[in-house]
Amino acid sequence: MFDANREAEAMTDMTYDAEADAVYIPLGNGKIVRTRKNGAFSYDVDAQGRIVGIEIRSATKMLAPGDWEKARPPKRSPRERRAETTLHKGFLFIRRTSQFDDELP
Repeated sequence: MFDANREAEAMTDMTYDAEADAVYIPLGNGKIVRTRKNGAFSYDVDAQGRIVGIEIRSATKMLAPGDWEKARPPKRSPRERRAETTLHKGFLFIRRTSQFDDELP
């Protein structure tokens, strides 16, 4: 059944990744089982074949200026956070990830 409040809540969770120049618009709360790609668009689909999210790559070229530019950045996974570089006392430390990093807290 369609729940307008839940759908409006999902739409406000739009993200913009400036580094990737991609906008992600969640459309529902279903579990993503596969992603379909079509040009600059990717569609996350649930087990029933319903679209639960849309990613638009090359957003600055594809979309007219608007609120999407002010959207929050996407949350990074723990793996992405571990792969960051850090600067300490003039030395650059690069954290590398490996198959064993998933075992770390």
